[in-house]
Amino acid sequence: MTKDAEPEKNDTDRPIRRLLTRVAIGALVLSLILAITGWAVFRFTNATDMLMRSTVKNLALSQRHDLFTDGQIHVILLGTGSPQPGSERLPAANAVIAGDELIIVDAGEGASRTMSALRLPTQRISTVLLTHLHSDHIGGLGQVLNESWNAGRPHEVTVYGPVGSQSIVDGLALQYQADIDYRSSGHVEKHDPTLALANAEELVVAPEDGLVRVFERNGVTVDVFHVDHGHVVPAFGYRIEYQGRSVVFSGDTAATPLMVDAAKNADVLIHEAMNMRMMRNAAQALGEIDMPDVANQAAAIMGYHTDTLELAKIASDANVSKLVLTHLIPAPPNVIAARMFKSGMGQHYSGPIIVAEDRMMLSW
Repeated sequence: MTKDAEPEKNDTDRPIRRLLTRVAIGALVLSLILAITGWAVFRFTNATDMLMRSTVKNLALSQRHDLFTDGQIHVILLGTGSPQPGSERLPAANAVIAGDELIIVDAGEGASRTMSALRLPTQRISTVLLTHLHSDHIGGLGQVLNESWNAGRPHEVTVYGPVGSQSIVDGLALQYQADIDYRSSGHVEKHDPTLALANAEELVVAPEDGLVRVFERNGVTVDVFHVDHGHVVPAFGYRIEYQGRSVVFSGDTAATPLMVDAAKNADVLIHEAMNMRMMRNAAQALGEIDMPDVANQAAAIMGYHTDTLELAKIASDANVSKLVLTHLIPAPPNVIAARMFKSGMGQHYSGPIIVAEDRMMLSW
């Protein structure tokens, strides 16, 4: 009876043994998977840490200090737009690198962040030149000063501009006072609070004065001249020269013979530009959809900006080697629109005509 029952007992145990075997194998496989996964996670985390450290090192070492030692002038167009709503272009701002100087010409909103994105060493900013005090030309000045200070700027910046520039610098001192106190307290940063902002030097220049020397330093000369921006008085342009190379910035201005004299034989003229035909059509369209106030404003601003065709004649009369259009009104949104924007200019000026883009760099 017992012998006859043993096979039945063995038959009953066999599925249990198979189950236990499968469980053991599954546990082993799971252990292997977990071990492999843990190893992979460890390797991935380690690789991520290494990548992060490498990225930080590369960013820290990739600033464009080379632009200061090649003997050229470099002009970086940080913002080529206007106050036109809806435009993707940043407001007016430019950077000039010549010799050991990093000069900002107008400081519209976003100028500092664009410089950082282009790996320009903001801590080397020495000078800011303001053409006039419209908001789209000064809206980023506070950040230009503050971020360059945070980046380790070891010297104070001088802001040159029209009467009223001192009030702007004084206002920024009030606006940033708490931040300056925090960052010079030593809890995290310990920056010199006396370098946080800027000195302001207000320029007084009459139309008949022509080019007036602002400063000469490190082989770089900067001259200022009066322009015609309608009721916005005073308004200036600037001419910068270095080792026989020259660039002229118009600021905002109507067409004026003053520009011909100031830009005479310049390598590059960077000039504001308005396509009057496009603006007249825009003003008419706005009037037709019952927006008379906006239409009247669009018509009014044509009186103190420079038409593209007039600008081409100025460039020809001044004998400039290259013409760059900036502060574009209306701002062309694509390549086709840019071609339309400068249409007809080649009939009056035979040199290269460039419709500027944000972050464009010219070197010569």
